[in-house]
Amino acid sequence: MNGELLPVWGQSWQEVWIRLSKSTMAPDDLFVELVGGLAIPPRQPSAPAAPPVGAFNAEGVLVDQNALSARQEYETALERYSKIRSEYETALTSEVVAKSYFRKLLVGVSSEAGAINFLELAHGTLVGYGEMSLTTRFRRIVCEFIAKFSLRYELRGDFSFHTTIPGVFTKLISEVKKLAGADPHLRELLLEFEEAFGDLRNDQTQSRIKTSLQKQFNLLEALGQKYPNVSETTLGAICNQLDWPHATIKEVGKKLYGFRSNYPGLGHGGTSSSVLRQLEMKDFVSLSLMLASLTPYLAYGLDSDLCYTA
Repeated sequence: MNGELLPVWGQSWQEVWIRLSKSTMAPDDLFVELVGGLAIPPRQPSAPAAPPVGAFNAEGVLVDQNALSARQEYETALERYSKIRSEYETALTSEVVAKSYFRKLLVGVSSEAGAINFLELAHGTLVGYGEMSLTTRFRRIVCEFIAKFSLRYELRGDFSFHTTIPGVFTKLISEVKKLAGADPHLRELLLEFEEAFGDLRNDQTQSRIKTSLQKQFNLLEALGQKYPNVSETTLGAICNQLDWPHATIKEVGKKLYGFRSNYPGLGHGGTSSSVLRQLEMKDFVSLSLMLASLTPYLAYGLDSDLCYTA
């Protein structure tokens, strides 16, 4: 799962907008309509305040440098506004110009929230056009775009982007990678975990299951040690120094560390008499997800809001 729209946003031009424009139900002025619904009309710059009397010399010529700079800035802004307004107004009457103008709007999207808002506003514009088959086609194309690039969203209701549960985990890992990218120690531990995790594809042995879980424990402990006021080094002890909404959740972290300490080969010798059976892949999947679910509590600087809203 790639997760977010922004990394593949450039491909939406061909995958979404060109496909839509080539649909049999698309009007000849499709991009004119989209520009009208999405583009913010340019605003004329405000004229500077009138210069004070002392800004002029005896001949009545403006000489005050601040006033001269303000006037020059205004004239430059006015010239820029005139050009932008002319292009905007032409785009509202010419499909050729509108197509180019719309693509500039597309390129100007610089955030995940902006990309989502762009698509939702476009849908609203098409709804306003009054052609049901066109909006239905647009929805289908966007759904195919989401599926093709394994994005973290699904469309609900009339046309509303909602984060999926797998999408939350994808973004969580992405945010952890950002934290690790700024810290050599975390980066090394994350790389070791990813390598051990990937090795399971080749052979799902006890040794490799244990190694992957061990590397994940190591990463979580290193993340937790970055928290202010945390002085401990093991997961169980770190849990006692973090902020939790309920003691039961804190105990989950401590119990998982107890499992690591007591099960042979997960970082310690463990106790063989405590083993009920050997680890299976269902244990690995469950335990790995449980450890991942503790990450927002342990990763200092991780923006949990972004894991859902992006």
